[in-house]
Amino acid sequence: TAVDKDHIWVETEVKTTCGSCEAQDNCGTSVVAKAFSPKREQLILRCSQEAQVGQRVKLGIQENHLVNASALIYILPLIALIASALGAQAALPLLGLTSELWIIGFAFFITFLCFRWIKSVMQLNTQQRFQPRLLAILPHK
Repeated sequence: TAVDKDHIWVETEVKTTCGSCEAQDNCGTSVVAKAFSPKREQLILRCSQEAQVGQRVKLGIQENHLVNASALIYILPLIALIASALGAQAALPLLGLTSELWIIGFAFFITFLCFRWIKSVMQLNTQQRFQPRLLAILPHK
């Protein structure tokens, strides 16, 4: 959308698979998908190559960084939930807290803290590895 000597401004659009589905007119999921998409996001990327406004570009995230981010977001909270529930089940009766509600509450609290920690890790400015990078400037069609 814009170009200067060292940077380009790229506008991305998140598309759902519902746009290409033949059953989208009769599907409740497509109604929800249409309500929340398309979402546009603008990125500022370093660019040493010559680019023009309106040109298409190819963006990407390194595969190992994507796998690490997925594990951080999906697997770590699940492990925290299970481990804290098992730990609470063993430790809380020693404190006289025998109700299962205490175990559930403790497990959810620890999992909440885990999500807060993950959010802070993902928002650090030093975590540029999770940001998309410019892979190529595509030729005009």
